[in-house]
Amino acid sequence: MTITSLPGRERSDALEGGVIAHYITRPDDPHLLRFYAAYDAAFILPDEKEDLDGFRACLALNDGEAYERLSALYGPYREMAILLTEGANGPVLGAANFIAFAGDGTDPTVSLSYIFVDANQRRRGLFGLLMHLIREEAREAFAWPEGDIPAPLIFIEMNNPVKMSPEDYALDSQHAGLDQVDRLKIWERRGARLVGMDYRQPPLSDDQGSEDELLLGVLGSGGAESLTACRMLAHMRRFFGVTVLKGRDPVGSPVAAAQLAALDAACQRGDRIPLTGFESVFAAAAQVRRDRS
Repeated sequence: MTITSLPGRERSDALEGGVIAHYITRPDDPHLLRFYAAYDAAFILPDEKEDLDGFRACLALNDGEAYERLSALYGPYREMAILLTEGANGPVLGAANFIAFAGDGTDPTVSLSYIFVDANQRRRGLFGLLMHLIREEAREAFAWPEGDIPAPLIFIEMNNPVKMSPEDYALDSQHAGLDQVDRLKIWERRGARLVGMDYRQPPLSDDQGSEDELLLGVLGSGGAESLTACRMLAHMRRFFGVTVLKGRDPVGSPVAAAQLAALDAACQRGDRIPLTGFESVFAAAAQVRRDRS
């Protein structure tokens, strides 16, 4: 099965209600600075954030020699940011950053790195709109063979309210205007499941540390109770190699290499990775004393 990535291009689409969606796939896109300013204001924990150069480095992997080299290793992919504004030049409503992987055509996945809606624009359906656009673009980024296009699994990182330090918990909750548990319940209502593997995000840059206060979740599993370890291995190789390490070999990152080695061993054994609900996390979080004022 041959799948190719379609060329990225600058574009803006007019949606209902005066909303404009700007699609960013290039590091020199004129909307990138506006996206980054809104993103930088929305997220506050330093080890979870990309800097502007990091976004540019990821978008630069969509073309040229870097794309040829990495797509040979990981299959076709497309890094993208979507910026929603009120009219063409009005206030920022929300945004998302993700990477779509075509895989071998039977196992497409998306890594949703960041998604946010401005606190003053909530309850307008913008979160659902962004999720719809992500799924749509994950399909339209590639030239698929004729026939049904498989829906991608969408992997998400979420703050773990049990592991977060009291300082990070309070700071992030106050900044976002949402308690950490309430944020997980948003994903739960959308059908997310927790991936039962020891997940740790490798450092996003040389100046940052690894992040172990995160949960890994997945959308689109169709109620399945597990995923094959081989499918998880394929996705995590793509995710670490392209998005997190920006083209560097995951073998050179101890945090990434250890997780891939564990998944490879599980794949060789024919293991499956369990998918669970959020109940145990909610129960554990209820036992941790937090200042939720």
